[in-house]
Amino acid sequence: MVKFSILLCGVLACVLVDLCLARDIETTTVMTAPIVQEWDDGLSNMTVTLHVINADYAWEYDNTTSDLTKREGTFTVATVVKTGAEVITPGKGAKEIWAFIAGIIKSKSEANSCTLNYGTDTSSEYFYGYAYKATTTGKDCGTTVEGKTILNAVDKCASTLHFKGAAVGCCTFRHGATWHGHLQLSAEPNIYPVHTVTC
Repeated sequence: MVKFSILLCGVLACVLVDLCLARDIETTTVMTAPIVQEWDDGLSNMTVTLHVINADYAWEYDNTTSDLTKREGTFTVATVVKTGAEVITPGKGAKEIWAFIAGIIKSKSEANSCTLNYGTDTSSEYFYGYAYKATTTGKDCGTTVEGKTILNAVDKCASTLHFKGAAVGCCTFRHGATWHGHLQLSAEPNIYPVHTVTC
């Protein structure tokens, strides 16, 4: 005969384990404000929007915004995923990938191409999804910006996304008066594929 205490412990263990597992896969949302940065005396700037955030960073965000922010529409909703989700890596670890993406951006500019370009790239243990699209107020999507300036912007994008805990995020770059670029990055392209830009 099975003792009641053993049966009760077994039932409670199953219930508690299932609740813990459910909490790991459950997602919530938070409101975030776009992050704006400028450099080169205002010649270059970037607006960063977060789409998917690691739960370890959720404490930084609030589910409420001020009435003024709500009226102006200056907030975005980001999904918070379980603790342990990959976060975009800045700097040396993924430098080859950022250089590859900067090269794509520069080559699209030299070809005066506004078409969307997306894919994945890998460097040692890092595997990222990206989508890039240039837009412009001029007649083509060219820019006179140097490759190192583009690489610097891509690196700033990745660093900002990393420090905000983003698994997926999007950066809008501006250089001068006519050229605009949009770059979406995903640290987990198998889970969050990137086939377009959403900023």
